[in-house]
Amino acid sequence: MSIEFLRVLAKHPAPATLTDPHDIDSLLVLRAAGLVAALTLKPDAGGREVGRFLALTPDGRSALGAPVDSFKRGVQANPQLQQLQQ
Repeated sequence: MSIEFLRVLAKHPAPATLTDPHDIDSLLVLRAAGLVAALTLKPDAGGREVGRFLALTPDGRSALGAPVDSFKRGVQANPQLQQLQQ
Protein backbone atom coordinates (compact mmCIF):
# COMPACT_ATOMS: atom_id res chain seq x y z
CA MET A 1 0.00 0.00 0.00
CA SER A 2 1.35 3.38 -0.93
CA ILE A 3 0.73 6.18 1.51
CA GLU A 4 2.40 8.46 -1.02
CA PHE A 5 -0.25 7.56 -3.60
CA LEU A 6 -2.92 8.15 -0.94
CA ARG A 7 -1.43 11.64 -0.42
CA VAL A 8 -1.57 12.28 -4.17
CA LEU A 9 -5.24 11.27 -4.28
CA ALA A 10 -6.02 13.46 -1.27
CA LYS A 11 -4.80 16.53 -3.16
CA HIS A 12 -7.09 15.97 -6.16
CA PRO A 13 -10.77 16.81 -6.29
CA ALA A 14 -12.96 13.74 -6.37
CA PRO A 15 -14.15 11.98 -8.38
CA ALA A 16 -11.00 11.38 -10.40
CA THR A 17 -10.47 8.97 -13.28
CA LEU A 18 -7.28 6.91 -13.44
CA THR A 19 -6.14 5.20 -16.64
CA ASP A 20 -2.57 4.14 -15.87
CA PRO A 21 -2.53 0.41 -14.96
CA HIS A 22 -0.04 0.99 -12.12
CA ASP A 23 -2.23 3.73 -10.63
CA ILE A 24 -5.30 1.50 -10.92
CA ASP A 25 -3.46 -1.29 -9.10
CA SER A 26 -2.45 1.15 -6.35
CA LEU A 27 -6.03 2.38 -6.12
CA LEU A 28 -7.30 -1.18 -5.70
CA VAL A 29 -4.78 -1.85 -2.93
CA LEU A 30 -5.91 1.29 -1.10
CA ARG A 31 -9.55 0.29 -1.57
CA ALA A 32 -8.86 -3.22 -0.22
CA ALA A 33 -7.24 -1.61 2.82
CA GLY A 34 -10.38 0.50 3.35
CA LEU A 35 -8.59 3.80 2.80
CA VAL A 36 -10.50 4.98 -0.29
CA ALA A 37 -13.90 4.59 -1.88
CA ALA A 38 -13.23 3.58 -5.48
CA LEU A 39 -14.39 1.41 -8.33
CA THR A 40 -13.10 0.07 -11.61
CA LEU A 41 -14.84 -0.03 -14.95
CA LYS A 42 -14.02 -2.08 -18.00
CA PRO A 43 -15.85 -1.30 -21.23
CA ASP A 44 -17.70 -4.22 -22.83
CA ALA A 45 -15.90 -3.81 -26.13
CA GLY A 46 -12.59 -5.01 -24.69
CA GLY A 47 -11.46 -1.50 -23.87
CA ARG A 48 -8.99 -0.49 -21.25
CA GLU A 49 -9.83 -0.73 -17.55
CA VAL A 50 -10.46 2.60 -15.82
CA GLY A 51 -10.21 3.34 -12.11
CA ARG A 52 -12.48 5.85 -10.43
CA PHE A 53 -11.37 7.43 -7.14
CA LEU A 54 -14.46 8.64 -5.29
CA ALA A 55 -13.26 9.75 -1.85
CA LEU A 56 -10.96 9.11 1.05
CA THR A 57 -12.60 7.10 3.80
CA PRO A 58 -12.32 8.15 7.44
CA ASP A 59 -9.59 5.49 7.80
CA GLY A 60 -7.79 7.01 4.80
CA ARG A 61 -7.87 10.45 6.37
CA SER A 62 -6.62 8.99 9.65
CA ALA A 63 -3.78 7.24 7.83
CA LEU A 64 -2.64 10.64 6.61
CA GLY A 65 -2.75 11.97 10.16
CA ALA A 66 -5.56 14.41 9.46
CA PRO A 67 -8.81 14.95 11.34
CA VAL A 68 -11.73 13.12 9.74
CA ASP A 69 -13.51 16.32 8.62
CA SER A 70 -10.48 18.10 7.16
CA PHE A 71 -10.60 16.53 3.66
CA LYS A 72 -14.11 17.54 2.62
CA ARG A 73 -12.81 19.97 -0.02
CA GLY A 74 -13.31 18.68 -3.51
CA VAL A 75 -15.73 15.96 -2.42
CA GLN A 76 -19.37 16.72 -3.00
CA ALA A 77 -21.94 15.57 -0.46
CA ASN A 78 -23.47 12.42 -1.89
CA PRO A 79 -25.77 10.08 0.07
CA GLN A 80 -24.42 7.03 -1.77
CA LEU A 81 -20.84 7.97 -0.92
CA GLN A 82 -21.79 8.44 2.71
CA GLN A 83 -23.16 4.89 2.74
CA LEU A 84 -19.88 3.59 1.29
CA GLN A 85 -17.91 5.28 4.03
CA GLN A 86 -19.96 3.82 6.91
